[in-house]
Amino acid sequence: MNAFKWVLIDSTKGAATQDGSKLSPAVLNQIAEAVQAQVNQEFAAEWGAQATIRVGTADKIQPGEWAYGFVSTLPDAPGASAYHDINKKGVPFALCAVTTCGSLLGPTGVSVDASHEILETAGDEGANQFANDNKGTMHALEMCDAVEVQTYGKTCKDGTVVQVSNWLLRAWFAPGAAGPYDYMSSAKLVGAVAPAGPLQTAAGHGGNYQIISKWGGDKQVFAAASHIVGTRRKGDDPNWSSRAARRLKEIEKMDQLARAS
Repeated sequence: MNAFKWVLIDSTKGAATQDGSKLSPAVLNQIAEAVQAQVNQEFAAEWGAQATIRVGTADKIQPGEWAYGFVSTLPDAPGASAYHDINKKGVPFALCAVTTCGSLLGPTGVSVDASHEILETAGDEGANQFANDNKGTMHALEMCDAVEVQTYGKTCKDGTVVQVSNWLLRAWFAPGAAGPYDYMSSAKLVGAVAPAGPLQTAAGHGGNYQIISKWGGDKQVFAAASHIVGTRRKGDDPNWSSRAARRLKEIEKMDQLARAS
């Protein structure tokens, strides 16, 4: 993984989270500080990524920066919470609808969505990679989904505790590898619920999930059985704009092409 730069942009126009809180430059700076520390400390120790994250505006994005926009809702995607993708020039970006978040910095907060999408972009910039379990199933290469309801705190210099997302270790993506498979379990943090093995979704009771596709046939083509394993917090029929829906749509396209060949 390479070094990358993010700029956090507040386009909420005063919209509030579910507990009535609103973004401010100070809060965004705390999110930037916490997530940057997460990437450059524990995440870098495992994956080697490095990040620079700052707060800015849409008219002053610097060359090489990736934009993370915080908006009230996603008008063309009602119900969507946050996702990462690439634009027509192949440049990654991310969006978060703050009105879908429980708070600013808590376990269901804006900060967790920011952490989640930034870590997942680091692992898969195009949101289009899969890991093969060598048993006929392909697993979307997502850094957080399988443990996404678990969070832990990063303390800012001013003493503010910001919740960030749990994430997967290398062992989770390697068939037959021994655990631990996620950061919180490896660090023995309170609230950790470890996946039972590589490429397995942690028990979540309304949160953790992953996207899989069955792989079959002599031509090694995608089979039609692509689906979500686990239970998404937003429901098992993801909005078209979400990362999950985009994955499933691409799988369906590949299956159709394979069957037509």
